[in-house]
Amino acid sequence: MDIKSEIKKVYDNRLLKTEKQVEEFEQALKNIYEYGEVSIIKDLILAFDDNTEHHEVMFNLVHTIEHLYKNKIEEGLKLIATSVPTVISYGREWIEILHYRILNHPHVRTIYAKVLENIDIKTRNIIKDLLGDIKKEDPELFGESVDEVLDNI
Repeated sequence: MDIKSEIKKVYDNRLLKTEKQVEEFEQALKNIYEYGEVSIIKDLILAFDDNTEHHEVMFNLVHTIEHLYKNKIEEGLKLIATSVPTVISYGREWIEILHYRILNHPHVRTIYAKVLENIDIKTRNIIKDLLGDIKKEDPELFGESVDEVLDNI
């Protein structure tokens, strides 16, 4: 399997406007899921797009990314964090969803705070703003989790 070709299929079909695009997107994600290499997360994150037609299908990308970093959490979270500035202008909704999921897991959240300590200040500030927005949107559910991350970076 040519993993670059599979990543390109995900990216090229990310708007999911036709049934063919949905099928190609899902098949490529299945192949990537089975490939199981954490290093491709940075490429996959570029496929997040808030203009997608099928949110439920795009959610498979979230699950695939989570699967890819489950055994290499720190490496995967660093790839996610360093990708945020690139994708936030057109895929903010999906980046927020990915962060909601990070915030929901105490172990992952702790590691993410450590990762954020060691990335460049510009990226860290973008993520701090994103986390602040998540806290404002739902302080009851995410206030403590966001504070935990921000207090540790």
